Amino acid sequence: MYHPLRRRTQPLGEKVYQDLLDDLVEQRRAAGDRLIEAEIARALDVSRTPVREALNRLEKDGLIEGAQPAGYVVIHPSMQDVREIFEIRRALEPVAFVSVVAAAGEEDRVQFRHLQTAVANARTPADSAAANRALRAFWFDRIPNARLRETLTRFHLQVHLVRATTLHSEAGRKAAAEGTRRLLAAFDAGDTAMAHAAMQDFVDAALSFFEQADADRILHATPVPGSDGQDPPLASTKVDQRPGRFTTERTT
Repeated sequence: MYHPLRRRTQPLGEKVYQDLLDDLVEQRRAAGDRLIEAEIARALDVSRTPVREALNRLEKDGLIEGAQPAGYVVIHPSMQDVREIFEIRRALEPVAFVSVVAAAGEEDRVQFRHLQTAVANARTPADSAAANRALRAFWFDRIPNARLRETLTRFHLQVHLVRATTLHSEAGRKAAAEGTRRLLAAFDAGDTAMAHAAMQDFVDAALSFFEQADADRILHATPVPGSDGQDPPLASTKVDQRPGRFTTERTT
């Protein structure tokens, strides 16, 4: 299993933020889920102050937004949001990937091969999503420019909230496998020009599957509470079996 390079003792607010972020990445919290400060504080057995700090950061990241009558709701990006984010990703991700390829050593190449094999062997949407997340986390974590890494992470997370819709089809999973195979070839060769072209093509292919999901009405907006006078099904906080973890459970 891939473990990020950066490990450090975290302040409580940072830990709560990372816990909530992990829930979004692992899709334990989905677009439209409500986040209530007091409920999260009780579930994690912390005061409301670090929870408030974490929620404010997630709002600044563009991952949640204020909801009526209280709390926040996880955003559901529109197709226009997705297109704008991909325009940024197409400009920045090839540059970032090139910087990682240029600095990669043999150990990095071995790990990249292993992670790409998992993408190629994935047979279900869940397995494909997990394998793609692991591969992306691997190379994102090695982007030497911290500001570039943080920018790409924020925009990637915004579209990741609806990313699973593009991996439900076998065609989508095959395209992901082929795209990452080309990334691997560039990574193995240490060829920066090939890496730039392969990543541009990979981003373009990903956008095309979002476009297809939108055309098939798979990618649809979830109403934000208060926008039409109706609340979506509420998501109540539920403590996970693992220490310090919690999930959401929709109730109607």
